[in-house]
Amino acid sequence: MKVRLQQRENRVGDPSVAQGFGRVATSSPPVFDPGSELDKAYAFFVDHGYVVLGNCLDAGEISHLNEFYDRTQRERPDTWGLSERRKPHHRDQGLIFSQPLLDYPELDIYTRHPASFPLVAELLGGRDRVRFSEFNFRETPKDAGVGAMNFHHDAVVADRFERAPYMPCDWLCAIHYLTDTAPGTPAFCVVPGSNHYATLQEAFEGLGDAYQEVPIYGAAGTCILYDTALFHTRCDGDGHKRRRTWHQYYARGGWLPSSLPASDRYVRPPTPVLTNWNLFPERLALHPDPEVRMFFSHWNTAQCEWVASGFSDAVRDSMPRGNQ
Repeated sequence: MKVRLQQRENRVGDPSVAQGFGRVATSSPPVFDPGSELDKAYAFFVDHGYVVLGNCLDAGEISHLNEFYDRTQRERPDTWGLSERRKPHHRDQGLIFSQPLLDYPELDIYTRHPASFPLVAELLGGRDRVRFSEFNFRETPKDAGVGAMNFHHDAVVADRFERAPYMPCDWLCAIHYLTDTAPGTPAFCVVPGSNHYATLQEAFEGLGDAYQEVPIYGAAGTCILYDTALFHTRCDGDGHKRRRTWHQYYARGGWLPSSLPASDRYVRPPTPVLTNWNLFPERLALHPDPEVRMFFSHWNTAQCEWVASGFSDAVRDSMPRGNQ
């Protein structure tokens, strides 16, 4: 991907600056059609650690999800972090509805969305290897004044630096924009290729002139898929424009043989669980369809205890985010 870079003064190498080294791309990454450009989108992801898909949600879905925000913020403000007593996972993050699937079956249709899921399956080694990890909604409210977030990566597996081939990746996140995101709006931002480095400093040095920080803008319905090992952030906006996003994380299931020479061969185990608190509701964890059951089979200890209790409300409420 060729982009022009804009380097801000006194930013490169300054460890006091939260948001990277200031080498910001001034042109946008390519946007792929999820229906007709699956192979091209896959190849771009392999090269860069992320990919942008256009028009993944239709107008009806965008309307439904925004109506869900409005309805649940009105009916359950504490769940969104709209009360004065902010929960730890809400601090400095805007608004977050951590586990909406627990109480809202109307959202089940989005968990394997037909627009983005075919590419998710390719990136994780096949449809039968994709496992659900997390589903949440986030909002940077209008006039919130939410500050900049540091560049960081999410969960990683140490063997990513040594295994061959690198793909399939370990965890994958899909971010869908539910509102239009343009300059001035808080935007998701990535450092292409940084998933092969342990720190942002190493990525800056190792990528050399190829190092860039790429804000991703797009209309509501745009989907960004990224390897959780990729360094990324939320760029601060102008403090006035609202942004709504749906975040879904996937893990890789199944045991995956390596293609290394026989003397060095090992078997990659399933990806570890992403968190120790995320819960799957009974209707999904014990779904009558074996394919859906497998998709929701990546249980952590909290889930195991909740299942063993017979999905007790008291046990759920005792969990860190059981009551959101």
